[in-house]
Parts: sequence; C-alpha cells; structure tokens
Amino acid sequence: MSWFKNPFKKEEAPAPEAGASPIPGMPALPPELANDPKMKGMMGTFFRKWKDPAFIKQLRVMAGHMQKDGVDLKDMKAVQAWLEKNKERVEKGDFQEEAVSPGVTVVKSGPDVGRNEPCHCGSGKKFKKCHGA
Repeated sequence: MSWFKNPFKKEEAPAPEAGASPIPGMPALPPELANDPKMKGMMGTFFRKWKDPAFIKQLRVMAGHMQKDGVDLKDMKAVQAWLEKNKERVEKGDFQEEAVSPGVTVVKSGPDVGRNEPCHCGSGKKFKKCHGA
C-alpha cells in the first residue's frame, strides 16, 4: 500500500552534508572546522550555552565594554583583537555591568493647544484647519 502514509512512523531526516550546519538558518562551517571533532564539540558547547540567560548577559556586558572602547562589533578582526588584548579579564570574568542612568524627564513649558481653539498664528481659523493638519 504505497498510497497509505502511516501517521505514527517517524521519517528520518536526510543526513547533513559535510560542513552543513545542523541548525537551520545558520551558515555552514568552513571545511577545516567541519571535519575537526574538537571544533564540533566546541560548537555544541556554545549552542548549549547560548540558551543560558546568564551567558547572554555576560555577552551583552562584554559587547558594551567593546563598544565603549570603540570596537566595531561587526568587524570580527577588531573583536578578536580586543579579546586577545583583554584575554586575562575575559577569563577572570572581570567585566561588570554598568549602572544605567535614569532617563531625562521632559516638562511642558506651556498649555497644549486644543484642536478647536483658535490657531496660534493669528489666522482666525481653528487650529485643526490651520496648523493641526
């Protein structure tokens, strides 16, 4: 019965190609990393850590310090150079989250002009017909 599909049978996913990313949407690994078991283990560890909120917070704090030091986060060479320069601090976990300064409070200087009040320009029209449009 080739026309009958068993709903309880699990279909096996096709085997990924060498170097293909196991996660959909992620770019494929370079060939020198795809065949190295140590690198595959490191990638697995990274993806497991990626789900940990504390790890994400550490990354955000480090990214903030990088930006404060003038590092372009989209430039991998600049990020790697910053990491090499601050290797001891990264290993110690010496980066602290900076306190966020409170926002600026805006105070109105005068009353709001209503839609049906005369326009402030002196045209004699209602605000909604003159400057409110």
